[in-house]
Amino acid sequence: MNYFLTLLIRFAYFLDSSKKYHRVKNFIRMLLEQQNSKLKFYFDILMVTLVICSVLVLLYEVKHPDGHPYLEMFVQFSLIVFVIEYLLRLWIYSNNHEIFLKEYEHAIDNHIPFSMIKTSYRIIRKKIEYMLTPLAIIDLMAIIPSYRPLRFLRIFLLFRIFKLFRYARSMNTFTTIISEKKFELLTLATFAGFIIFAGSSAIYIFETHDNPKINNLYDAVYWAVVTMGTVGYGDIVPVTHEGMAVAMVLIVLGIATLAFLTSIIVSSFQSKILELKESRVLSDIANIDNFILICGYGRVGEVIAKMLHDDGYKIVIIDTDAQKIKLAAQRGITGIVGDASKSKLLGELGVEKKVSKIICVTNSDEMNIFITLTARSLSKNIEIIARVIKNSHKKKYFLAGANFAFSADETIGLMGSQYIDQPISYAALDEMLTENTGVLFESIQIHENSFYLHKDIASLELEERKILLFGIVRQENKVPLPLQSYPIEDKTFYFNPPLDFIIEAEDVLIIMGRKHHITNIRKQSDKRPPK
Repeated sequence: MNYFLTLLIRFAYFLDSSKKYHRVKNFIRMLLEQQNSKLKFYFDILMVTLVICSVLVLLYEVKHPDGHPYLEMFVQFSLIVFVIEYLLRLWIYSNNHEIFLKEYEHAIDNHIPFSMIKTSYRIIRKKIEYMLTPLAIIDLMAIIPSYRPLRFLRIFLLFRIFKLFRYARSMNTFTTIISEKKFELLTLATFAGFIIFAGSSAIYIFETHDNPKINNLYDAVYWAVVTMGTVGYGDIVPVTHEGMAVAMVLIVLGIATLAFLTSIIVSSFQSKILELKESRVLSDIANIDNFILICGYGRVGEVIAKMLHDDGYKIVIIDTDAQKIKLAAQRGITGIVGDASKSKLLGELGVEKKVSKIICVTNSDEMNIFITLTARSLSKNIEIIARVIKNSHKKKYFLAGANFAFSADETIGLMGSQYIDQPISYAALDEMLTENTGVLFESIQIHENSFYLHKDIASLELEERKILLFGIVRQENKVPLPLQSYPIEDKTFYFNPPLDFIIEAEDVLIIMGRKHHITNIRKQSDKRPPK
């Protein structure tokens, strides 16, 4: 026994430390449960197809009991798939080795004997907990009748239709509503049961000797259910005055009960409809790579989103106001209602891998700083640009992890003062910023394989390409050249560098020109230099 226990302990620790085991289990969990997974989408399509086809085979066999060899092969194949799915769901529901190790380590820490029986009971109880869930019962009822010794239970194969609840989100929402409203529904069902019992008893007492169609209590219950449901088949009709009075009361109570039931379901669906829409939007966003996330769709966010969208960037909006997200959708911009400061939402949007930049432009310094903190905790490399409401808080943004912080009010004030001092210069700058002249400000990042790497400004031939070089931004750790420069956070800006200025990796060229000229020089920069 001690040797067997030692083997179990070693095996449990092996599973707990095995990356391959956890990777396989996480893959199965993603395949069966992760809503935004593409693999789950294809798996759901396969399972829905198998469910529908297996039910069609059952209907075919009603008039063709001998069946067909190919149909029998399909039945066996679908049965194997359903059994494997059931066992996999049972497997991922709980981690047996974790329960085992928890009990074992608890016994060691407290110097008490380790009970294998107690541990096995806990493991089995956890599995039974899953087996008693409604969907697991439906899965089991859909599997058992497929075995030949239990052919008399083939009618239960219709339970496979209910398996569709697993694979359709709207159906999952319906089951969630029933689960959340179980108290209200149970109360309503108790009330309806009492009314049916009282109505069927009354009609049985009043009609059993005068109505030939009510011969037993079952007939009375059937009539009460049909009447309370306001169906009125007309196969059983009261013939006594007392029976007619009971029918009228049941009809009124039936209408009230159905109205109450409808109000519960409809109100619950209204609260869940936003969750369905958000789930669909998250699925769409999961298919977008390298997009810009804009947090806040106010006046500043609206302008930023419009300009980036017009320039062809892939962007996603987050805002707590559903009306603003609706407005963004009307303009062809993807948006989602939510709190951007929640790490769960940012994680679902793929901040770690899919988001290239985050722009925080809400109307609150506290919210922008909190979003910056959350985003930086999720990704160390993502670029974060934040709007500063009060200039005194600007330092806090950099402490929170922002790469750049700008004050819209300060910028507007500077531009206003420039308009007073230099109205013509301001007008020209405004025309360029709003792209009314077709002239743009752009930046070009010099990467390690850029065609322009280690070349001087003269070799770029910018004047011939009708491009004006405004300046170059360089990291501070690089050796500065003896020319006019201005510090920008952890970088240095070199205004109007001379023709012999050598371009290094990670330099950023600030240029001015028309869009097609800028596009040409950007393509030239991305070319690899000849070896």
